[in-house]
Amino acid sequence: MNTVFFFDQITRYSPYFNLALEEAIAINLFDFGYSGAIRFWTNHNTIVLGISDSVTKNIPEETISSFKEKFPDLQKTRKFQEDSLYITRRASGGGTVFHDEAFNLNYSLFASTKEKKELYPVKDSYVILLGLVTKALAKQGIMAGSAGKSDIAVETGGVLKKISGNAQFRKRDCIVQHGTLILDTKIIDRVIENLSHPPEEPDYRKNRKHSDFLTSLPGDFSISQFKQDLLSIFKEFLG
Repeated sequence: MNTVFFFDQITRYSPYFNLALEEAIAINLFDFGYSGAIRFWTNHNTIVLGISDSVTKNIPEETISSFKEKFPDLQKTRKFQEDSLYITRRASGGGTVFHDEAFNLNYSLFASTKEKKELYPVKDSYVILLGLVTKALAKQGIMAGSAGKSDIAVETGGVLKKISGNAQFRKRDCIVQHGTLILDTKIIDRVIENLSHPPEEPDYRKNRKHSDFLTSLPGDFSISQFKQDLLSIFKEFLG
């Protein structure tokens, strides 16, 4: 069966459930006869660490302390609490990011490394899959490109600024590349408040602070068009 599983997730879940669901799709996708999947989703007010990121090096102490005070009341279920700041860890590598459902959009691409053998080498897979996302952005006149190992950036004021961070994990011949798009500059204030300067950074960052390194997509960016464009481009890639 050459069918793509398209999951435009509207229901709001806790970040723990959202990330567990990401792995569950990867493990079970091909058993149900799908050739790939694309998922759009959001997290509520969440710090998401990469699989090997240090908590203390990436999150300010006051944020950690606040989370620890609240943690006994945070249950790792599909439900979430509106007034909570979550801290969680994903299955993929990459750096620590901040999710807020009002200001960013998460996307995930699932593909078989058996069917698409060109995705098996890690470096090649990033080039290919980031290229699909930038091609979808270009449909709206946004001239973005890959930067560093796994970022998407736009040139503004003569410098590259990040609009998307991406990371990968693999399960049972399934490659998952997920990323987040910054939709509104308001999220940058949340990043400044809740994330330390990363202990490791891509060369193009050049030690810039969050406010000088991050930017958002334009105000007229259409989320619905992006979803349809990326779905179409991804289906074409899968054949």
